[in-house]
Amino acid sequence: MDGSMNEKENLVNQVFAKYRAYCMEIGISPAEMMQQAYLNHLKSLTTEELKAKL
Repeated sequence: MDGSMNEKENLVNQVFAKYRAYCMEIGISPAEMMQQAYLNHLKSLTTEELKAKL
């Protein structure tokens, strides 16, 4: 179970990094509150849903 939690955390970090890179690419910098909201949303997704976002 611990391994799957680490996998999910890793996926959350990867998807969030992709989001941040995309924001930089298009020249926007979302407010911290928006970033935290998206991060919380990612944490609520399943591993499969996170993989689909990569």
